Amino acid sequence: MKLWKNGFFHTMVNENEIKQQMATHKGKIIGFDEEINHLDFDEIIDLKGHHVYPGFVDAHLHLLGYGQKLSRLNLIQIKDQSLVIETLIHHFNDQPLFAEGYFECGITKKELNQISKDIPILLRHNDYHTITTNDAVLKLINQEHSNGVLTEELAEMAMNIFPKHTEHGLEEILKKSIKSLYHYGITGGHSDDLYYFNGFTQTLKVFDTVLEKMPFRAHLLLHHMVLDDFVHSRRMAFNQTPYLQLGAVKMFYDGTVYSKTALMKVPYRDSISNGMRIHSKSEFVEIILKARKLGLTVAIHVIGDQGLIEVLELLKANPPKTGLYDRLIHTPWMDDQAILMMKDMPITLDIQPQFLSSDLPWALDYFSIKPQYAFPWKTLLNNHIHLAGSSDAPVEIPNPLLGIYSAIKRQSDHNHQTYSTHESLTRFEAIGLYTKGANFSTMDNTRGYLKKGFIADFSIFIDDLLKTNLENLKNTLLYETVINEHIVYKRT
Repeated sequence: MKLWKNGFFHTMVNENEIKQQMATHKGKIIGFDEEINHLDFDEIIDLKGHHVYPGFVDAHLHLLGYGQKLSRLNLIQIKDQSLVIETLIHHFNDQPLFAEGYFECGITKKELNQISKDIPILLRHNDYHTITTNDAVLKLINQEHSNGVLTEELAEMAMNIFPKHTEHGLEEILKKSIKSLYHYGITGGHSDDLYYFNGFTQTLKVFDTVLEKMPFRAHLLLHHMVLDDFVHSRRMAFNQTPYLQLGAVKMFYDGTVYSKTALMKVPYRDSISNGMRIHSKSEFVEIILKARKLGLTVAIHVIGDQGLIEVLELLKANPPKTGLYDRLIHTPWMDDQAILMMKDMPITLDIQPQFLSSDLPWALDYFSIKPQYAFPWKTLLNNHIHLAGSSDAPVEIPNPLLGIYSAIKRQSDHNHQTYSTHESLTRFEAIGLYTKGANFSTMDNTRGYLKKGFIADFSIFIDDLLKTNLENLKNTLLYETVINEHIVYKRT
């Protein structure tokens, strides 16, 4: 039995409920303050006046994808074309080169061919739906292409020519990912990994193996392409172990604004296209019905405002079982029609507040007519629509403080202007995205708060996230990350 004392315990039940001491036992919270004074403790942890919150959870990321990004050449901080080329030349050693996080700055296969046209070189764009590659890769996938910039299925084909990781290699990548997340105070994440690496069986085995040694609350989406493998595995949805859940069926309805494949109501600027559907409506419904037959919910990537309306119509016609909620991932652009529909539907939205800071204002330049709403989080909460905070790592840095700051400030990283500040969340609402909000889809009623009987997962910060100066918030120092009452990270 452990006593956690000399701290400020923010229960997240309401903004003003703060406890002074807390007891835990066998991975659960057993009480607070005066009610625990009579207990005998095996261990006492002095928190030195720091601030304790329910363990932060990232509601949409790619655990293996993030670990892979940490293991590869990363171009995310380089926006100048000449510097990108210089970096690629420096790292090229006559072996296939795969670089992550490329921010589009005009590089085509022509520039990559000047480095090598015989050895594969691939730049994965920071939207993670687009790649730029050289002729060596195009030849391997039997494609002729004018500039080597590929999206969606062709991009996937190109990436698949690079060698797959061994099982041990995947384990090391996952360990690196989780260790990094500990440093951000993240105690759990909802991840889409089971299709993109070594197949359902081996990839799931990697999670089983690593999570035995590294505690982390992993909730894995079931990509629709591995549904048959899931059925054959005879596993059930949700709890596999205290650290592993299998969740909703992941599907894609449209693409991205960056590649002009997000399905919008009106055509993009200087284009006759308004985006694309990844599947036909009939194919999409087939996947939904397959999930429903298995008693599963769906988690749908949808970005465009027209795509959102169509998804809502299809889900309304094919709802989940009573008490279950479908998930919509991203949903930055919408209108009153969509909000009115969502009010009465069993859905939760997995949002990425950092996308506002990264995507505005440049994303607006892609539209011939701007959507009615952009990232309307306050309006959604006011309409009692569930929101969960996430980073979509490796697309964004999985630091929840950056997401919380973006949800409050709504400021562009590019021109530093703020956008639609009437949609800003309060501190309490923004923190709630990563605590109670991110845990909503787990169907586990012992997560997301500091309450008796709840899991002993904590994110502990040196300052009070609810009161510290807003500009200091995103730089607030993490003190400890605690999972199952075990300290997995401690600032030294």
